Amino acid sequence: MKAIIANFMIVGLMLSSSFSFGQQTGLLPMPPVFSTKIEREIVLKDYPLGVITKQAAFSHHGKPVHVATLPNGLEGWTYEVGEGFGLHTYTLEFDKRGVVIDVLYNENGRHDGLTALQVQRQQKKTRK
Repeated sequence: MKAIIANFMIVGLMLSSSFSFGQQTGLLPMPPVFSTKIEREIVLKDYPLGVITKQAAFSHHGKPVHVATLPNGLEGWTYEVGEGFGLHTYTLEFDKRGVVIDVLYNENGRHDGLTALQVQRQQKKTRK
């Protein structure tokens, strides 16, 4: 009888720990997809800065086209969207802890050089 109770307790602990792990991993917000079908301003406005790790970014966006050291010394992962003249890029900028702190957008057009920090700061100003 004691063995049965012990087994139930072990199963209960396993279920509760796996449930709490699911809750913990569920707290990470899902970043928007890089696509030609989604407006760049929406992607930059909605990208959760300061919470997405390298592992989460890799899982969500896949392998980057380029990995480089940015001029500020931080690591950047570049993803390409579109092709030809319509090609544009999103570069994830990681801090020293490996967390996305900005997303840089580049294209051959008027939105070249737009960043998530810039768009999100502008959005906060318009709310006030």
